Amino acid sequence: MENNEKQMEQWNDVKEKKGSGLIIVLLLLIIIGMGIFIYLNKDKLFEPKTTEPEEEETITFTDTELQEYVDNINPISIGPAAKIYNVDKVVAKELSSREKIEYVGRILFNKKSTQSSDYQYSILSESDVKKIVEETYGENTYERVVFNLGCGDYEFHEDDNSFYSVTGCGGTTNVLVQNVVVSHKATKNKLEITTAYAFADSDNHIYKDYDRTEIIADIDSNEDSVEKVKKYIEEHEEELNHIVYVFESEDGENYYFKEFTNKK
Repeated sequence: MENNEKQMEQWNDVKEKKGSGLIIVLLLLIIIGMGIFIYLNKDKLFEPKTTEPEEEETITFTDTELQEYVDNINPISIGPAAKIYNVDKVVAKELSSREKIEYVGRILFNKKSTQSSDYQYSILSESDVKKIVEETYGENTYERVVFNLGCGDYEFHEDDNSFYSVTGCGGTTNVLVQNVVVSHKATKNKLEITTAYAFADSDNHIYKDYDRTEIIADIDSNEDSVEKVKKYIEEHEEELNHIVYVFESEDGENYYFKEFTNKK
């Protein structure tokens, strides 16, 4: 009996060892299989996950609104408008307080009034100047300084909170320039407007560049010069120089001028 019990114990020990060995073999096979799988698929398994950026909502502007944004950045200078068409780039934050005012000169010029006394004065109220500057560049961008809109300097008079400049300094140009919106991209944060431009002179020639180095078309003397140049730009905009204006917004409603680049 004792021999039988010993034999049974030995047999059970052998079975336990065989069972443990089989489990170890199976575990090794599983580990090897997983290693092979990971090696064969390492590129997919360890590829960094990238999240697609959310597409910003586009904003719609009318042609009139776009042209107004462009026309707002329009200094007055003989030539015409050398500060726009004869520079490569302008960045709003790099403009001085005086330059900020002068770059919206065309709008301000339309706001002026005149007064007769011993002299003729061109007058701009400070409230108008401040309003236009801050509508263009943002809040708190206005500073009271002397500025020039193509004739005499405008100096501040405290008695009526206005700027005065002596009129009649002269200066005219026979050159017409048209700057036409040809495309735009707009989101809640950014408005980018691309224009094409061309020049015409009193001899009814159209030119591509500010220095008028080459005649690219002629205008019939019976045609309206402004409309003819606009039409030419629309039909040949890919052949012309372009300006890209950038405006930015924090609220999706008020867009402020940041920069323009002249792509010649």
